[in-house]
Amino acid sequence: MAWKFVITSDGHLRLGDVRMHRDLLWPGDLCLGGGFYCFDYVAMQVVLDRASYDYGPPQWSKLAAAGCSLKISREYEGFAFVYRHGHHEVEEIDLGEWLGIEWI
Repeated sequence: MAWKFVITSDGHLRLGDVRMHRDLLWPGDLCLGGGFYCFDYVAMQVVLDRASYDYGPPQWSKLAAAGCSLKISREYEGFAFVYRHGHHEVEEIDLGEWLGIEWI
């Protein structure tokens, strides 16, 4: 089991301690990638990183192009959501600033 996330084509960000990324998908979901996550309680961030072995890296730009905000469970309200990527130099993207967050 590992802490994994996926994003769906309608903007849902799903987090869970699962074996496979597909375990986070519901019937009819179209997955736009995923990865792994951890909590940074000092910075009050949920840090998303890496890529799903099955679905590839998250395609944030497709959500942005469609005008979708991220739909995140209200239980995580108060945390900033950031995505870290890169090989040699890590770039951090604040997803709330870029896409906006809709608490559900």
